[in-house]
Amino acid sequence: MCARDDKLRKAIEDAVAAHSGRAPLACEEIGSDAQAARRRIALWEQADSVHCSIVGTCASVADLRRIAKKTGIEVSPDTPDYDVHGHFVRLSTTDCAFSRAFQKLLDGRFEGALRRVGRARNAAELEALWRDMCDRGQVGPAYWAFMTHQHVPGPLRARIFGEVHMWSHLAGASFRQKNEEAATLRDQLQEAEDRARRVESGLREALAQRDRELIEMRAALARLKAGRAADEARQPETAETAPDAASLRRRLDKAGRALQSARVRARQAEARLREIGEDALRPAPQQASRQSAAQPARPGAHRAIRMPVEAEAAARPKAILYVGGMHGHRDRLRGIAEAFNTTFVHHDGGVEDAPQRLDHLLPSVDCVFCPVNCVSHDACLRAKKICQKLNKPFVPLRSTGQTAFRKALQDLVGERSAAQFALQGPASEEGETV
Repeated sequence: MCARDDKLRKAIEDAVAAHSGRAPLACEEIGSDAQAARRRIALWEQADSVHCSIVGTCASVADLRRIAKKTGIEVSPDTPDYDVHGHFVRLSTTDCAFSRAFQKLLDGRFEGALRRVGRARNAAELEALWRDMCDRGQVGPAYWAFMTHQHVPGPLRARIFGEVHMWSHLAGASFRQKNEEAATLRDQLQEAEDRARRVESGLREALAQRDRELIEMRAALARLKAGRAADEARQPETAETAPDAASLRRRLDKAGRALQSARVRARQAEARLREIGEDALRPAPQQASRQSAAQPARPGAHRAIRMPVEAEAAARPKAILYVGGMHGHRDRLRGIAEAFNTTFVHHDGGVEDAPQRLDHLLPSVDCVFCPVNCVSHDACLRAKKICQKLNKPFVPLRSTGQTAFRKALQDLVGERSAAQFALQGPASEEGETV
């Protein structure tokens, strides 16, 4: 490989020396004879091995066809590019109209590169300039300028020719690789298009199946609606008198609350009747005084012993109202109230029962219990205001638990018993000793 490069370099140097009329200049001889060294080498004066790379690197096939048309050379449009290139490479080796037109085209197109190479003073500057122009992608302008300036040293010119020659091979290899990659991409694209067509066909079939199912479902729905309309037309009273479960539950709860209120009113009426009966059977004041004087001291002692029991019975509330709380605790709270012989009335605090219903429930109860942590503010304030207006106890509870309710009920019964016993007066000392 090295011997071949040496032969190629020597052939180029010999060709350059033959056309320049003397041997190639050494690097240190560049500055000695500036005018002779800087003379340009014409295209037809180049060595035969250089024309192919100059024509192929510095111009395109379209440029060759345009120059041929200007110089009167007829080139058929169907002529392959390789034949056009080979024909004009052979013409560029001779001093003819085409060679002069081609050199004029390249000199005008690459005028800037020619000036830069012409201003270089030594081999180091020329080599640095070649690398810089190649790095910037200016291979065509640099190659034309370096190959036509005579002051460029022969070894540098040979190396530039070798690099451009190898770049052509690399370009061919890269072109081949790009073609292979393009072929692979085309195959992949074709496969993707085939897959997309298959998927699209499947989707269309699925959409058609869905449309058919929708048509069938709509037809079935129309039949069901027609059948239901016919049934309603045959039995209109059945549809009107068939409430839903929620409506039945509301009616049942309303009936239960009405029943509780009726029970409370009935018990209050019974208690009132008993009080009226006792008042009717109670003797007149004069007779009572005579009976108390005539009776011995022991019956008095018996009455003194029974006064706390009567006071406790009178103090026990006959009906209480529980506002708010949780529905799951309602039955347990009712059991606690019944243990105290007290009727339990419940209002859910505004969930289903309207707050205005408290206006009808409060007059029929003796006191109100309200858990402050599980009741609406509207219901709680409304119950409190009505209790203040009717002078009835309002007992706020800290929680909805059973223990809090039982303790509050015990405290209420104890306070009322003490108050009732204080109003009746203490028992006599004689009664206490008996």
